[in-house]
Amino acid sequence: MEMGVDRVKVVVGNTGLGYYKEVESYDKYIDLRYIPELSMIRRDDSGINIGVAITISKAIEAVKECNQHGFHIEENMVYKKIADHMEKVASGFIQNSASLGGNLVMAQRNHFPSDIATVLLAVGSLVNIMNGLRSKELTMEEFLRRPELDSKSILLSVKIQDWNRLMGISSGTRMNLLFETNRAAPQPLGNALPYLNAVLMAEVSHCTTSNGIILSNCRFAFGAYGTKHPLRATKVEEFFTGKVLSVGVLYEAVKLLGAIVVPDDGTSNPAYRSSLAVGFLFEFFSHLFEANVELPDGYMNGYSPLLSPAKQLDHGKIPTLLSSSMQEVELNRQYHPVGDPIAKSRATIQASCSLYVISYYDAHELSEAVYVDDIPSPTNCLHEASFTVHASQCGFCTPGMFF
Repeated sequence: MEMGVDRVKVVVGNTGLGYYKEVESYDKYIDLRYIPELSMIRRDDSGINIGVAITISKAIEAVKECNQHGFHIEENMVYKKIADHMEKVASGFIQNSASLGGNLVMAQRNHFPSDIATVLLAVGSLVNIMNGLRSKELTMEEFLRRPELDSKSILLSVKIQDWNRLMGISSGTRMNLLFETNRAAPQPLGNALPYLNAVLMAEVSHCTTSNGIILSNCRFAFGAYGTKHPLRATKVEEFFTGKVLSVGVLYEAVKLLGAIVVPDDGTSNPAYRSSLAVGFLFEFFSHLFEANVELPDGYMNGYSPLLSPAKQLDHGKIPTLLSSSMQEVELNRQYHPVGDPIAKSRATIQASCSLYVISYYDAHELSEAVYVDDIPSPTNCLHEASFTVHASQCGFCTPGMFF
């Protein structure tokens, strides 16, 4: 943004600087945190409206409060899972500094692999943009696809809609809402960016003519797998709508999704990222199947559900697809005891907390600790002698070697 001859940047926490190097210099920074209208949280029957200057940690708290005050089980479940997924984004320090709006602007402008953008896309969130003196409301999908905001436009707020209205669920409708968020990353929490994130939502109801389950109003969003923005798998959503869930239906949907979730050229681990989307979709519906059903082309469904389909519509209690294994290794006794695992004699002092408690008065009042490095070395200790001749010792790859 240019104001006269000065170059100005609008920021809140400016944490994006830690991910994207600032190639341009700015003369001034405008901090949006002190604009009250951008730091407001409003709740009503239509949903929750969150200002873009709200930090991610405060947005999580606001969503959790909605979970506590919800009137429907499905409503509480969705809010809870949204908050749980947002808590997996970045570290606590970043969550306390980064803003909700900044995360979305990076996702829209810089193609940042945002978990929050994928979640908000799936739940039909709306964004409010001010352009000059006019404000405009866009869906999250429209916002991500539009050109980046210019110097005359600014993002004002994000609205998470009430999904009973979004999905068209009335109080007398006998339908269940299934909702799940997924995230695959090198580390489950913290700073590791995901290989893929996914949010899956669907309405299910019992078929009146069979023991099957009918699907409707499906919303599947996938992101961070090597594309510019998260996207909704609309072809898969349309394919599921109105169908009775079966292994054959899911098999066709899996093939369809595999052709949609394709990373751009140059993305690392492209096959793995595509397989994650397929796996998350299968896991989302697998608990609704009967056991040992033949798959097309000779495949067999090897997962045996714990409950019948009629008793599995509570998506908050899905049995996980856990597996176990055991491996036996025979040790060669020819050179015994060579090859046997032996505990390192100084491992306790080196790899524990590296401190000793030398006095202890009361567990709740006073204790004194000293680090190992603070313990005086004995006279003529080799460790001490090495420093007097300016030598260093490597204790990792070659213990005892001096340089």
